[in-house]
Amino acid sequence: MNGKKVLIAYNAPEREQRGRDIDFISEVDVLSQVNAVRSALHELDYEVAVVPLQRSVPAFMERMTRFKPDVIFNLVEGWQGESRYHQHLPSMYELLGYAYTGSATSALILSGDKWTTKMLLDQAHLPVPRGMLCSEVPGRSRLRYPVIVKPANEDASLGIDFDSVVHNLADLRRRVAWVIQNYHQPAIVEEYIEGRELNIAIIGDQFPVALPISEITFPLVPEGQPRICSYNIKWMESSPEYHWVGAECPAQLEEETTRRVQKLAIAAFRHLGCRDYARVDMRLSANNQPYIVEVNCNPDISPDAGFARSVLASGRTYAQALGEIVACALQRGEVHAYSRTATRRSAAPREHSASNQPVHAS
Repeated sequence: MNGKKVLIAYNAPEREQRGRDIDFISEVDVLSQVNAVRSALHELDYEVAVVPLQRSVPAFMERMTRFKPDVIFNLVEGWQGESRYHQHLPSMYELLGYAYTGSATSALILSGDKWTTKMLLDQAHLPVPRGMLCSEVPGRSRLRYPVIVKPANEDASLGIDFDSVVHNLADLRRRVAWVIQNYHQPAIVEEYIEGRELNIAIIGDQFPVALPISEITFPLVPEGQPRICSYNIKWMESSPEYHWVGAECPAQLEEETTRRVQKLAIAAFRHLGCRDYARVDMRLSANNQPYIVEVNCNPDISPDAGFARSVLASGRTYAQALGEIVACALQRGEVHAYSRTATRRSAAPREHSASNQPVHAS
């Protein structure tokens, strides 16, 4: 053992209160991440405990404090079937004084709101597709068709299928209504970028590094269907669509395009305040113009996911990459611990010796 204790925190899977029944499949995926992370940390000689976040938050906190971890590997993606609650866990860790992996609450809130992310990136002059936010069915649209319609606050391709790409106002209205009715949230509508699907994995904190770019390929998608990562393609092994796609890593891109895409990904990572690891998804148009479509803080790190694919292409082992992530968190924890100690010392009342007393002339 290396003397350090790591607690893996994750959410016990529960069915969401909205969406479709099949959406539960992606929720269960966290279990494969937990097992993979635990094995890798054991390989690195960490003492490991696994604690699920279930219905009782106090019980979760009690188990956490009893173990007294040096760092928490945060795999919590929601609570009681609500993905939005995952944003609050880092604040809990901070209040309890624990270092933890991944992004802080502020970055999780921003990246979880696709529209806010889009506006922030656009204001920073980073390329994003033109779009609009629809909290009700639109009467018109000035966007160029086709457009893609997706829930504004979901990840893991929830609510995305081939019908998400629409070519006229009537279909747009129907799809926006479907998203609002099924996911109880606004729909984000973006101009669909016909082109290549790129995933850029990033690792690090103060000095983030973009790993080799992974490309999702669509060799078997039928003619006329959009080349997108639908929910079925990502998660439904029993679906024909699941077998229509492949992946290539590193992606076959010109060196200049590779550098540009990686530079944009790191800029987005920094602008949203991501930490330790993230994945930036882009579309590359036919004229080699990249567009950022999503920034994923704390992305899926299952061994068969895109992040791990880029890790291996970089020459790292899976365990080495997780070791880097843990090291970032431990280093932050040490800095914060030193800062708190220094603050307490400076705030403590000073004892005055006789030599420090004022001298009065007689």
